[in-house]
Amino acid sequence: MRSLARLAIFVSAIASLTLFAGRAHAEPSSFLSVAGGWSLQHDAIAQRDNKAGAISFALGVGSSPANRLVLGGLFRLTTYPTLGTDLGLNIRAASGGFARGDYGLALDVGPGFRAWGNGDSGKWPVQARIVGGAPWGIELSVGGDFYNLTGDGPYTRGINILVGVDLLRLTIMRQGSSERYWENRHPVGGHVRPE
Repeated sequence: MRSLARLAIFVSAIASLTLFAGRAHAEPSSFLSVAGGWSLQHDAIAQRDNKAGAISFALGVGSSPANRLVLGGLFRLTTYPTLGTDLGLNIRAASGGFARGDYGLALDVGPGFRAWGNGDSGKWPVQARIVGGAPWGIELSVGGDFYNLTGDGPYTRGINILVGVDLLRLTIMRQGSSERYWENRHPVGGHVRPE
């Protein structure tokens, strides 16, 4: 009976700490992008490079866009129409300007999963991408796939170049230089004053 009481107290303490919500002081940044471009993926078994188009969708959230450095997470789906689809779960580090829909850079790094090609191009690559952002949600990114997280071969080697638009950086996150032409009265996180 004593152990049951201790368990109940422990569960209650954990639940109260987990379910307690303090006052929110900032709104998170958000990302929702669609892009298209070109890719080159190496087939380690056939020893050849496969060229393919690439279509990518990304969805994520991060810390407040008012920060100079915004940290967050991102789910990315990249389809190579003639090859298959990669899934990725990335950590994103972005400049505040990028998160606010203005000029800036973001770096995405994380594990991926590749179900196509019988593993000839690797199954669990590490994905890395640098994304340049411009006003109106415009993005240009260069990404690479390398290694194989299982540690055994074949190892992944690939690159892709994408051009796209982030629909949230274009709308609710947008502030900065684009507001000369179209004011966003209530961007998420509020207006950040230039330093």
